[in-house]
Amino acid sequence: MNRLECIKSMCIKCGTAADIGTDHGYVAEMLLSDDTCQNVIATDLNHGPLKRATEYLTAKGLSHRCDFRLGSGLEVLGEHEAELLIIAGMGGDLISGIIETSKITALNARELVLQPMSAVEVLRKYLYENGFVIEDEKIVKEYHHYYFIIKAIPGAAEKPDEIFYEFSSHLIEKKDPLMHEYLKKVLKTNENIIASIEKNSNEEYNEKINVLKDKNNKIRELMSY
Repeated sequence: MNRLECIKSMCIKCGTAADIGTDHGYVAEMLLSDDTCQNVIATDLNHGPLKRATEYLTAKGLSHRCDFRLGSGLEVLGEHEAELLIIAGMGGDLISGIIETSKITALNARELVLQPMSAVEVLRKYLYENGFVIEDEKIVKEYHHYYFIIKAIPGAAEKPDEIFYEFSSHLIEKKDPLMHEYLKKVLKTNENIIASIEKNSNEEYNEKINVLKDKNNKIRELMSY
């Protein structure tokens, strides 16, 4: 399963979905083609991607079920307009900012499907601290890069141990083989960093080594869960 297919697999069946930062419109096409959603609001901040999406979905015979909107994040939506919000292909800090800017709209949705390209720990922490529950996660690998797809719903969640901001508790509990592979990669990367600076007597570096060693111990615990 590739990244876009995984995003689509996390989406609930609904009347209206909003694909924020639609780019080429591929996710919108997938949602409409099998009637996962009846209509899609496809948005983008820039004219070029929105034009590409319009042309692509028109060619697929789906444009009559799309509403194309130019604008920033969730600001182009009404507060109760979309049941499903999809924000994919951006940094976790940017996704957090988009939600924060239009939090009422996000809290009125039934589900958010979020796929950060980086800073996933920032996004998980934001969700836990701002009225959302991470209901599920999936992980996919493309070209040696690991992507996390988060399904979140409005609700109150108990804050987890901080290690679970960085590493998905859902994927660890499911004993996902790809998550285990990802943990091994992070562990190896940290070990290489430690080895490269271990002989340095600089106090700042010594503190960094201790932080990494502590993190690696926690990763080993997670891997043996």
